Amino acid sequence: MSNAPSRIYINNGGTPADWVQTYMVDGVVAADGSFTIDSPDGPIKVERSHAVFEFAGQAHACAVRLVQEKLKQIAGDHPAVASLPEPKRQHQTAPRPRVAIGDKPLKLRPIIGTPPAPQFLPIGNLQVDDTYQRSIEGGASQTLIRKIAETWDWRLCLPLLVSRRSWENGAIFVIDGQHRMEGAALRGDIPHLPAVVFDFDDPKAEADLFIQANRSRRAMSKLDDFHAAVVAGEAKSLAVNDVVTAAGLVVGRIQAWQYWKPGEIVFVTAIQRALSAHGKDVAVQALSMIARAFDGTVLTGMGPVFEGLCTIITDRAKAGNPIDAALMEVVLAEVGIAGWKEAFEGTDTGPERSEAMLRAITTAYAEAEAE
Repeated sequence: MSNAPSRIYINNGGTPADWVQTYMVDGVVAADGSFTIDSPDGPIKVERSHAVFEFAGQAHACAVRLVQEKLKQIAGDHPAVASLPEPKRQHQTAPRPRVAIGDKPLKLRPIIGTPPAPQFLPIGNLQVDDTYQRSIEGGASQTLIRKIAETWDWRLCLPLLVSRRSWENGAIFVIDGQHRMEGAALRGDIPHLPAVVFDFDDPKAEADLFIQANRSRRAMSKLDDFHAAVVAGEAKSLAVNDVVTAAGLVVGRIQAWQYWKPGEIVFVTAIQRALSAHGKDVAVQALSMIARAFDGTVLTGMGPVFEGLCTIITDRAKAGNPIDAALMEVVLAEVGIAGWKEAFEGTDTGPERSEAMLRAITTAYAEAEAE
């Protein structure tokens, strides 16, 4: 047997490579993407982004940056150690190309205003003009201010936009960021806040900037939030991503169906509900049926179909009469995506769509069974 190090796998949270699975203790990948392997040192938990490597017929695991050091501990001065290639990270971050915004040339208008002056300002010097600012007396604002105060995080504290009023002897008024200001003041241990200071000659200009600052923001979509949560390691989002990946599908990044590609789905909320109500195995089975039945097709309107399948799979299994997955896939394909959409036409709410779809799938499958 060669003593040369052979294979390396970087845990990306998905299904481990086949050779890695032979070393796994229980064959289970946890919700956070980790799993446990047998090694000469005993069971070792392999976290996401850590490396598993094989040397002399045994598996070892550690952080990627420690692989060479670990090998030297194992093999000493064995010449094969020096020949181990540096492990390639999966999902390496590459420079993002600039987005081309169509083919039309830009119509650049003159720049408005002058560059702001970044400063740290005493909270006690900051004021708010209630004539154009949002009221913070409502329950939602009060809750947000309390949350900011209780869980203060400087990484989330963007600089406030403030106005230095020439007509009020340089008084400083907050244009954008009053919730952050009130949260810091409520804590009592943050005397200064970062701010970018603009010089204005009248409150109309302030109010105009307030409007522009708020209207120009692009709200974070559910899909944006989901993908960020996966990268951050949020357990519920990782669980959804795992079942989608296990079914051979991917979660898309755009809500508009016109931009979807075959194999992309976006009904992450429905999958979260299914994981809670039916469990991982049922969710994977339902998604896998959809993936196989509509392979190569853009999966529009599949949220209600998925929920209906989960319910049928669960109910039939409890009754001791599990469905035939192959037959169900034939039923799904024969009715077709357009046909399933017709099943919930005229319904107004999510529960109504799910109920209509459940009836349609149950009827179609029963007819297929009877043939």
